[in-house]
Amino acid sequence: MTATVESSKELSSRTAALLDDYRMTVTPAAKAFVEGRISAKELRQQWLPYFEGPFLEYELAVQSAWREAFGPDRGIEPGPPHADPVYAEQLKYFPVTISHNNLERLVDVLAVELGDRRAGATVTPERIIDFAFVIDAMDNFMASLALGS
Repeated sequence: MTATVESSKELSSRTAALLDDYRMTVTPAAKAFVEGRISAKELRQQWLPYFEGPFLEYELAVQSAWREAFGPDRGIEPGPPHADPVYAEQLKYFPVTISHNNLERLVDVLAVELGDRRAGATVTPERIIDFAFVIDAMDNFMASLALGS
């Protein structure tokens, strides 16, 4: 078995574990926020342990798998990984990390805008719609990667 296949299987397994954590932590907090049961500040408080814990471990594993495939003799170059078919298996997990980092920014923006207020107090309701859409889309995407699709 090649390193690429092993890395892909490991990343698929890590994605399944991250999805479980996401569904236990992020999904209920997001639902409570969108339904107006918790404030943006409370959403952020529930999001951060997931983002700084299980997600950060996942992000580092994705980066490590790419670096391993890219080769230690090539060094670490600045910028995103090269879009090369040779690295397709490792690269397919990067959108999970990018999406999480974008979601982190959105949660931060909501917390700054609303603070102790709830979703209904926003002056930009499209942010709440975007937030709900991203939460659902990320779940579906991680589920597809966890199945090895």
